[in-house]
Amino acid sequence: MIEELAPGGGKRVEQMSSGTRDQLYLPLRLATLERHLAATKPMSFTVDDILVQFDDARTTAALEILAELGRLTQVILFTHHRQVAGQANALGEAHGVAVHELGA
Repeated sequence: MIEELAPGGGKRVEQMSSGTRDQLYLPLRLATLERHLAATKPMSFTVDDILVQFDDARTTAALEILAELGRLTQVILFTHHRQVAGQANALGEAHGVAVHELGA
């Protein structure tokens, strides 16, 4: 069976793993939001466990980008992964990041 590739020899989106798709779609969503913010009033960006498929290095990079976006609009990231919360805490106030832990 010959695998059908996208033009240029890359993979089609449906051939990518869910983690790779998450890593593809996040920057596209952020670019769309930044474009929207440039043309209108700020709106919150609220997401739930978008980093679950990311490794530690990519999680840190994504959190830094979300912190930067937080200078333009409110960013709310929900997660139940302590590792992600810990990495966000490590960025801390220097990056404008505040982590709030909800009680059980």
